[in-house]
Amino acid sequence: MGGGRGSSQLDQDVKVAIEAHAMNVATEFYAQAWGVEDVHGKESYDLLCHRGGEVRHVEVKGTTTGGVEVILTPNEVRHARENKCIALFVLSNVEIEWVEDGTVIATGGIRHLYDPWHLDEGTLTPLGFRYQVPAQRAEKDS
Repeated sequence: MGGGRGSSQLDQDVKVAIEAHAMNVATEFYAQAWGVEDVHGKESYDLLCHRGGEVRHVEVKGTTTGGVEVILTPNEVRHARENKCIALFVLSNVEIEWVEDGTVIATGGIRHLYDPWHLDEGTLTPLGFRYQVPAQRAEKDS
């Protein structure tokens, strides 16, 4: 697949391409009727949309699957629970293409819009826990 890169790097490249494509599609969609600002680097959501006195916080998710499930971070869940003016934009069935130079391109997709988004209308399943081990009891191997 691409010039000697490991599978974890390829997985990361695919993830980044899907996320960027979903953000572009969501931005184009909302820009038809809203002022749109990309805030994903500084907020717990991806797009801040304004229209008149209305505000919408939009969480954007992209996936190659049918979009029945998406992964949410703890911060995204907290934000969805604490805010009423929130929407979920899911771009499902995204197609992935690898270019000869190893570049990953994401295209296509089907839009699913949950606006307003009420987190409790779906099913939220915990995927894991963070565990802090007790004070270190390391033993050196001989």
